[in-house]
Amino acid sequence: MFSFKYETRYGDYKDYDNIKPSSIMDMVQDVSTRASADCGYDINTMRSLNLAWLLQAVKFRFEKRIRPDLPVEIFTAVKPSNGVTSERCCLIKQNDEIVGKTVSNWFIFNVERQRPTRIPKDMLGAYEICDFDDDFFCCEKMQTHDIDEISYSIKISNKEIDTNMHLNNQKSAELLMDALPFDFEIKEISIFYKKPAFLGDELDVCIKEIDNGFYVHLQTKENELCVAGTFTFKE
Repeated sequence: MFSFKYETRYGDYKDYDNIKPSSIMDMVQDVSTRASADCGYDINTMRSLNLAWLLQAVKFRFEKRIRPDLPVEIFTAVKPSNGVTSERCCLIKQNDEIVGKTVSNWFIFNVERQRPTRIPKDMLGAYEICDFDDDFFCCEKMQTHDIDEISYSIKISNKEIDTNMHLNNQKSAELLMDALPFDFEIKEISIFYKKPAFLGDELDVCIKEIDNGFYVHLQTKENELCVAGTFTFKE
């Protein structure tokens, strides 16, 4: 599998013993981009083809404490695909020991036609395929909740926009986690992406306690769901 090793920075420290979950998510986003580039499909190539990968859902599980004083190595490959969507899986390791897992579900979007399209066969053939027999490595649509009370509102800024000119997947996850208590120790994260948000959009942040954790979503002023996440804690 493709892999890349990351040295943690001071900004990745949540405290002296733990890395911020958002930093791990940022590394996973980066290694996925690097793996695609290694296959010959970097951002510029995708742009020349008028194609973009769009994320539908992502799931994280933190098996053990991820220490900030050790390098983080992430291994990644994709599962067999039917050509409509693709699931990318990652193993997160420290000292050759698995400390976390992720799986994300993607589809190809035709930028010129502004609609989803099948993944080109040449592209499917370029990616490294692996069978992941662990039940974790399967994205399922998460349950969303209606929440009447708005906790607070935010405005999407320049730093949260990506090359697709909408709210970056990783940045939206950070905005969800901003609503959690600081001392909340996350065991598992599931995030579902519904509607893009753009520069200057004002979104409402809604949070609800659920069994073993919290549910948070971002919605437009018209109550349209943009992104939702469930966060369960370590027992």
